[in-house]
Amino acid sequence: MPSPLSWPDCRNVRDLGGLPTASGGRIREGALIRADSLTRLTEDGVAQVKAAGVRRIVDLRNVDEATDHPFASELDLYRLAPLIDPAREPDRNKSAERSLADIYCSSLERNTRSIVEGVTAIADAPDGTVVVHCAVGKDRTGMMVALVLSVAGVPDEVIAEDYALSTECLRADHEEILASITDEALRRKAVERMSSRPETMTTLLSFVRQRWGGVAEYLQAHGITADQLSRLHARLVE
Repeated sequence: MPSPLSWPDCRNVRDLGGLPTASGGRIREGALIRADSLTRLTEDGVAQVKAAGVRRIVDLRNVDEATDHPFASELDLYRLAPLIDPAREPDRNKSAERSLADIYCSSLERNTRSIVEGVTAIADAPDGTVVVHCAVGKDRTGMMVALVLSVAGVPDEVIAEDYALSTECLRADHEEILASITDEALRRKAVERMSSRPETMTTLLSFVRQRWGGVAEYLQAHGITADQLSRLHARLVE
């Protein structure tokens, strides 16, 4: 499984190179890096990103989150591609969603256009490393990475194992937050929202398969082209 990268002061960064595909290939080293918010980067961290040969950064956060991004002025590099459409998001306090898997699955139905835009930003990127990130690098990034890895042929259980690595990367931050919550119901909800259990991701991928026939079919049903899917596969798999 991928090992964490040290990009000060990010918490949840890893190169997905080396993950196996079902056909016997593997994800190319340096093709796709997942991360938490790059606004956390120190000067040394920014230098490390540049040294990594990054050619595109896909920021999945909303507009109001994406302030003071260190690469925002580099228009040939940075793409703001919010995964969540705020106008389509339910009131979480009134939502019937219970588990994190429920939230992920319903997000795939609510945010189809923006999800396809994010995948397209990866598929159409210049040759070189693509970095995908959100705020903590777990939920929006986890969904986006799962979709593109599935297109590349990485098995569900491998995608889920990578997703689960965020547990250790974010443990210190999560423990600090939980220590401040005294209400037991709120604490249970926070524990669920902060989780990154493998079964959450396998549930999501099973849902896509049952609902649309597979990830490629889901993406094509919402506007991505067969050529873009081919380019995505080619850039990721060696």
